Amino acid sequence: MIHPLIDIGANLTDHSFDHDRKAVIENAFDKGLETIIVTSSSVKDAKKSISLAKKYPGKLWATAGIHPHNAELTEKSFERDLTELLDQNEVIALGECGLDYYRNFSSKRSQRAVFKKQLILSAKVQLPLFLHQRDAHDEFLSMLKEHCNYPVKGVAHCFTGTKEQLKSYLDIGLYIGITGWVCDSRRNVELLDAIKYLPKDRLLIETDAPYLMPRLLAKQLKTRRNEPQFLSEIANELAGLMQTDISEISAITLENSKNLFDRLG
Repeated sequence: MIHPLIDIGANLTDHSFDHDRKAVIENAFDKGLETIIVTSSSVKDAKKSISLAKKYPGKLWATAGIHPHNAELTEKSFERDLTELLDQNEVIALGECGLDYYRNFSSKRSQRAVFKKQLILSAKVQLPLFLHQRDAHDEFLSMLKEHCNYPVKGVAHCFTGTKEQLKSYLDIGLYIGITGWVCDSRRNVELLDAIKYLPKDRLLIETDAPYLMPRLLAKQLKTRRNEPQFLSEIANELAGLMQTDISEISAITLENSKNLFDRLG
């Protein structure tokens, strides 16, 4: 039985999909996906995501934002450019934005400056935030509290943190995005503990394709490229962890997605 699902985060403009992007999208819909949100990491990327979403109206949506990796590469005009992009009918959220102190491809100072401007912009355009955080929890949380109204309307994308971090995000109103990380027993110990404290009405699921391929599936298919069609692997894993079944995970995450992303409703 096919259960309808929404992939709230897939990098479908990634070059790894250049040779078969149409097939990847159609395979996902054939496997029961109702909607895919195509994430962006720069102004250039957002334009590609919007263009792709226009080809599948009502099925594909886009985000527009500056990933922390790209903070130092961003043009001074990025706020004006983003404002124009966020006004497009296909854009459903501002992001992927946040702080990433794990790789530091951009300086911490640049990351904070670009993130702050995007938080202020999100309030103006009244779109939810698609948020990225890695090894920067305290500053990330502090900036959200300082620059956003409560409750913060957004999702902590690709959450892999501790139960304490989870609770702090829930306390300010965020939804929590769970990826194939939950399927990887080599590194999911903290996440499994945190999920015990995750209310079902804050759960969202995402592939982050082409990244974070569910580990056992990667071994079976002998590929590391993730695709939206594999979202059900994450849903099934969560069903077991939350002592329910995939039909409930499907219903809950569909409702949660539509509650957060107004244009889906």
